[in-house]
Amino acid sequence: MAASKHSSSSSAALNTNHRWATLEPRVKQVSQSVIRKKWRPLPASSQEKVRQILMNLKAKRSGAGGNGRIPPIGKLRKKATAASIREEEYEKAVEEVADKLLARLPRMPFPPTNTSTVDDSPFDLSATLARITTLQSQLTTNLQTQHLLRRQINREKLALKRDRAQLKMLEDGFKGSEALRRKKERGLHPLVRDLHKEEETEDGAEAEEAREEIERVNNIAGICLTTKKFSTMSRSKTLPSPTLSLDSGIDPELNSLLTQLRNHLLSMQNNTASMQPVLAAMDEAKIVLDKFAARRGIRNSPDNT
Repeated sequence: MAASKHSSSSSAALNTNHRWATLEPRVKQVSQSVIRKKWRPLPASSQEKVRQILMNLKAKRSGAGGNGRIPPIGKLRKKATAASIREEEYEKAVEEVADKLLARLPRMPFPPTNTSTVDDSPFDLSATLARITTLQSQLTTNLQTQHLLRRQINREKLALKRDRAQLKMLEDGFKGSEALRRKKERGLHPLVRDLHKEEETEDGAEAEEAREEIERVNNIAGICLTTKKFSTMSRSKTLPSPTLSLDSGIDPELNSLLTQLRNHLLSMQNNTASMQPVLAAMDEAKIVLDKFAARRGIRNSPDNT
């Protein structure tokens, strides 16, 4: 029964302690040189207020203003108990500490303040309560901001995780395609490999020459292309009237020939415009099939295609 009472009292005391806000102790190491150079004693007004607080504490512990240590008249003093002995020792210790602080207060250094004027707000109860209220409001705002920032950080972490997974998938696909290409080229003769590289170089050069030839013919025919690739919307619109680089009034036969050539080229362009989306879709499908084959390790043979 006694154990249950003790446990209930301890739990009640623990709940009471948790109900009040407490501050964690923090120790900051300050060098002796900084204390000697920058720290200064308190102003006279502040010293007087601190001295008054210590004197009040000493007077209360010594029984002034009450009958804490004065025994009642007509009653015998009871025998000293352990609790009373501890209380007397505590009172003596408080008095000694107060005396030492009172003696050292004029020479005791304190850290410098940010304001040049003397600030006695720590000794004013109303100012202290107002400052506590302001700090509590700032704490609430800071906690809400911290919560929002943590949620944003979690969202960014999830997005980063998805991006890394996508990057890993692309890297695996690239490695698979490279491995498949090396596997295909492993059985080829070195001469065939060099020939294949030369063919790719020649194909690129021929494509560049063909593009330059088409541009030259278009310039001669008066078809001015603003971009290399036309969109579907721009193809549906009517092109502006072309301007010839040659003087059409000099030779009527050349003018009619150029007109026919221009009309022929425009008709070819209009006829092939509808095939561009199909070709783009075929290219995308080929890329998707190559990626699928690279992931599955399927050889790109005519039977598979």
